Amino acid sequence: MWAGDETLIEKTKGMNVLFIGVEDWSAEAVGCYGNDIVKTPNVDKLAKKGVQFNRAYCQGPVCNPSRASFGTGLRPDSTLVYGNGDGMDEVIPEGVKFFADILQQNEEAEIVTSGKLVHIWSEAFRFIDGFDQVYYTHAYDKPYEGFKGEYASVMTNEEVMEDAELVYKFLPDSKVVARLHQKREEREARKAAGEPNTWALRKPFQQLMAEQVGDSGMSPEEMEDGCIALHAKDLIGKFAENDQQFFFSVGFYAPHTPLLAPKKYVDMYDPEEMKLSPVLAENDQGVPMIAKRNGANYDIFNGLYPEYGPTPERQKEAIAAYYACSTYIDDQIGILLEALEENGIADNTVVIFFSDHGFHLGEHGCWSKFTLFEQSTRVPMVVYLPGAKGNGKVCDEIVELVDFAPSIYELWDVKEEHALEGISWLPLLEHPEQEWKKAAYSSIPINGLGRSVRTKRYRYAEWREDETPDFTKDNVHAVELYDLESDPWEQKNLAGLEEFVSVESELRELLYKGWQAALPN
Repeated sequence: MWAGDETLIEKTKGMNVLFIGVEDWSAEAVGCYGNDIVKTPNVDKLAKKGVQFNRAYCQGPVCNPSRASFGTGLRPDSTLVYGNGDGMDEVIPEGVKFFADILQQNEEAEIVTSGKLVHIWSEAFRFIDGFDQVYYTHAYDKPYEGFKGEYASVMTNEEVMEDAELVYKFLPDSKVVARLHQKREEREARKAAGEPNTWALRKPFQQLMAEQVGDSGMSPEEMEDGCIALHAKDLIGKFAENDQQFFFSVGFYAPHTPLLAPKKYVDMYDPEEMKLSPVLAENDQGVPMIAKRNGANYDIFNGLYPEYGPTPERQKEAIAAYYACSTYIDDQIGILLEALEENGIADNTVVIFFSDHGFHLGEHGCWSKFTLFEQSTRVPMVVYLPGAKGNGKVCDEIVELVDFAPSIYELWDVKEEHALEGISWLPLLEHPEQEWKKAAYSSIPINGLGRSVRTKRYRYAEWREDETPDFTKDNVHAVELYDLESDPWEQKNLAGLEEFVSVESELRELLYKGWQAALPN
């Protein structure tokens, strides 16, 4: 338990929690993390007010495994959610609870979620019952005992509710819109002919959509994230008016692809002024191709449409659009933080801000997520706990998103019902400088499974031929070791070099022993 100020600990039981999750936001595209081009004044202000975590890592650098992990307090080897194709309902063992179920022990509080929290609720429905209120535009046809609502938006008309991807109809380029309509019609015809709704069927449509960057053709209030923010602001006002304690998870979708933002944000960034990543794939030394997804990108620059290839001009457009999306989301976060102030509850609300994983902007030739490199696994994370001694400071200790569940439980003094695989970082809010975890652990399925352990200085990874957690099997086909102190971009693989034998052995042992071996003393 938290060995902090007893008065403060007692006070947190009655505090609200605003849990702000963002998709695909790289720490390197946030002002307070050192980017002097992107404009993120609201997150920057929150970082100065709370504790900014510089070494926060996800457990799975793609949506589904990361969210399954931080929602349950378990790691991918326990949730069995390794990729987006692993439905939470199907693979997570029986008896495992989502944090909303545990928070229900606080009978005075309202547990609410709006926007994105899990990958797809229709595949994680057994974890929804812990919420008293759920606001979500993407339809699902299953019974839910709480209150289900929608945030008013152009996304919620009957046509779009049938297929939320129809947001593309607002794009300014009529030729692109016509082409997207054609791809969607082809998909619907194949579905009508009996083809199962697998990725192979959806891919031509979704991969074309993922290549779109720039002007969304919509106002900030019309885009889904804008609707989420305004609706959340209204709910915060109602909670305050009724003196209602709450846990409120607000999930935004940008800067996930397609990299589309309202024109006012796109106009803030001139593509010609953007700098391409200096981390060129041709300069990688001994970096295995599997670490770079074998040269394939996950969504943008996916290769399905050659006309959207990664030319220097197109890459600059993508970077500018990514920054535009980042600033747009920062403004939506600002709406929530302002709502706390306007309603007089900012000093009684814990604010947790984070991204589910990172995002590549051309490093090693990679775009988007789905690698074990720093750009994909490291995330921005800021926590403001009113009255905490560490407020206004930076924490350089290692924390993981799997730590969310135990940390939130400790805030409200509720008890988990299953063994957790993270630890509460609340002590770091009091003393950010104290020594903490030795390492963070992440994994991703590519031709089997890659597992990575990241210490403050080094990162070690093994790529195995299957997803088994059994380290006794001799099925390793690639190994990585990087010294991020001398090689922060991870371009020189030290694995197998004689002078690093002892370091490699030590990191391998830490990987095999698992997260318990990395716990603070």
